[in-house]
Amino acid sequence: MTEITDTHANSQLLGTLPDGCRMCIKGKKSVLFLTGLCDKDCFYCPLSEQRKGTKNMWINEIKVKKDSDIIDEIKKCSSTGLGITGGEPLIDIDVFCHYVLFLKKKLGPHFHIHAYTTKIDLTDNDIQKLNLSGLDALRFHIFDIGRLQKIKDKAKFKIGIEIPLIPGKEKLLKKLIKDSEGIIDYMNLNELEYSDTNCARMEKQGFILRENEDYAVADSVELGMTLLKYAKENIKDISIHLCTASTKYDYQYWNRMRHRAENVRLPWETVTKQGLIRKGVIVDDLCSLVLKPNTYTTKNNRIETTVKNAKRAATKGLDAAIVLSMPTDDSFDFELTPLNKKGRPKE
Repeated sequence: MTEITDTHANSQLLGTLPDGCRMCIKGKKSVLFLTGLCDKDCFYCPLSEQRKGTKNMWINEIKVKKDSDIIDEIKKCSSTGLGITGGEPLIDIDVFCHYVLFLKKKLGPHFHIHAYTTKIDLTDNDIQKLNLSGLDALRFHIFDIGRLQKIKDKAKFKIGIEIPLIPGKEKLLKKLIKDSEGIIDYMNLNELEYSDTNCARMEKQGFILRENEDYAVADSVELGMTLLKYAKENIKDISIHLCTASTKYDYQYWNRMRHRAENVRLPWETVTKQGLIRKGVIVDDLCSLVLKPNTYTTKNNRIETTVKNAKRAATKGLDAAIVLSMPTDDSFDFELTPLNKKGRPKE
């Protein structure tokens, strides 16, 4: 009998971890947000106001202005795969297939691409287009199997189901797991999360936050464990991954940030274990301090340099600090620690 195991990324697994999830946990998957348009109205939709309902495209945290922006960001993150999401990314299947073909051509056939969709009504022509695009896997956001078997019979890509763990839906989700046996390649069960845009509707549904959490819904993970145990005892052949909010944030997100930081850091910057960029900054006049070439730059109305130079500047009475910044294009300050005249953090 297959056992429930710990992935060592705050998630639980029954069976085999999907390729896309394996890459995500390692921070090796970028995310292409193809469109904010969607023909569904899920009360738990977490999309920001900046993205929801718009036609804008994003690759990770960057708005896409041209197709080459996607390739550039993928390389900066050392990604070996990509997840395509929305909105509903298959709302225009020709646009969707254009980007799968484009990415496979630029990054090679082994660059892994999976996508998310609610479109259980895919036609035979739609499936053929997806087959020809080279798509590796399609994850359906559905709570009823519908015609999934017919799609599976014609698809050359792997078929998965990925849904949120909604407390109170245990009976429905057990039926979905049972009905999925022998049809899907895997199932992902995601911890339900609050966001700025869904909180009012979530509260109206009676959901509350898990104790000491900012965004994870109470009883969602517990439901996931109940479903894993049910599948273990009742289903012969199925892989289910219970993906928590911590898995997404502490592993998927920050591992990707760390890869990006290593690729974009400047020679005088270092990368922390978390994935932030550490550097020194000096905001005073540099007339009394001579810096060596290639050890600093002028940015954001300040000198950005080595931590050693910042500490040296502080000993000369200049206004200096140690900064931890995000490795994103805006490189905003995550944490700033002012230095005193001895070059030490101010207490």
